[in-house]
Amino acid sequence: MKVIRSIMIAVFAVVVLLPIAFFNFKPDAVSLIDNRNLAQNPFTASGDLTKNIDNYISDRIGFRDKLISAYIIGNDKIFGKMVHPSYSYGKDGYVFGGGLTTANNFGEYHKVFADMVKAVQDYCQARGVPFLFVFNPAKPAVYPDKISDGINYNREWVQLFFNELDARGINYLDNTETLQALRESGIEGFNQKYDANHWNDTGAFYGTQKMLERLHALYPTVYVNRQSDFTQREKLMTSLQVSNFPIEENVPNYINNNTKGQTLTSKYSAELARNKSFTGFGYFVNTAKKAAGSPKTLVFQGSYMNSYGTKYLMNALGEYIWVHDYQNVINFPYYFNVFQPECVIFEVAEYTLQDGYFSLKEMQKIDYNPSLSSVAPEDLQQIDYAKQNIAIVEGNSLVTIEWTTDAKYKYVWLEGARIFDMTATKTGYKVVVEKAQYEASANNFKFFAIE
Repeated sequence: MKVIRSIMIAVFAVVVLLPIAFFNFKPDAVSLIDNRNLAQNPFTASGDLTKNIDNYISDRIGFRDKLISAYIIGNDKIFGKMVHPSYSYGKDGYVFGGGLTTANNFGEYHKVFADMVKAVQDYCQARGVPFLFVFNPAKPAVYPDKISDGINYNREWVQLFFNELDARGINYLDNTETLQALRESGIEGFNQKYDANHWNDTGAFYGTQKMLERLHALYPTVYVNRQSDFTQREKLMTSLQVSNFPIEENVPNYINNNTKGQTLTSKYSAELARNKSFTGFGYFVNTAKKAAGSPKTLVFQGSYMNSYGTKYLMNALGEYIWVHDYQNVINFPYYFNVFQPECVIFEVAEYTLQDGYFSLKEMQKIDYNPSLSSVAPEDLQQIDYAKQNIAIVEGNSLVTIEWTTDAKYKYVWLEGARIFDMTATKTGYKVVVEKAQYEASANNFKFFAIE
């Protein structure tokens, strides 16, 4: 009896002490289970110390991921339930992203968002640049019959939002119709399980195809992809994305057959301003398509395009410049001034119309410069550039021009080889331009302003 008791005590001690012995003290550790940073040192973190300590121990205790993974897999195998912070089961084995099936009530936010899209479109059109706004649906919009009973997926706000776009005359594409029609034809634009938050490679091909067709109608030299441009294969996925949850699913895998060109991302990335939470950026020149006249296109895009859509725009556009949209697109003139595009696309996913992605406060501040050519000459002041207090900061690829002045103007332009819109600072006005544009204009700049 004493031997059994001793064995039990030893086993209990091992169970208790092993997680402590393997406590995770590694800084900046990330959990693959819930795809987030683990709690940091509770004594240096802000907030309530007791709560910080509790979170730190819960996150860092030894074997945390393995225990959670075993719990999740056990629930799936024994009870057929998805117990996971990032995913949930629908019907017939379909997996949906956690939190994406809740209602988004229509309100003032959506009207302000529509105003922002209108401001971007007006800015482009005033400068002779075609613009297209693209709305990509969440998976439940295409598979409403696969959503679990009891989930409130209310999509009435979407049509109300489109009504706002229609009222403003915005040129937009709703890819919900594209993906729904695709499914009705027997082609799946979303995987059953893998990457439940985005379309799959097939959905991305057809969704970008519609984008290119619409852009082609505005700019006829835009190349529209063909199926023959890509080799269609399948890839076996054995776990959900950023998760240890096991699956076995063959998913589409399109391979580009043709793209040859030059990647310029590193040339600009270090100097190009972006929101610190959304730093994605890329610049690809497709040599053949550029020679054939396909335009230089600036694309503000989210995770749908970042995950699968990028390859299709790389194949079609002469120059494909993309910026992770969200808070960055609010600062639209900055990127337009730098890259001087010939076309602009602004793409969003259905579930990103929220303040955490696009700040309501910042959208309400938007007041972009009108085009200089639209202003009556008698309303303009021309200011001698050579006589002003100008600071030039030259980088490897970009140049910042800052004009320090006490004068207050509503809008300011800098005219050189091209016309650039300046933005107000605490001490005056500034603009960032490509270095080649600065060098082409440095001896012949002029200021124009409206009070």
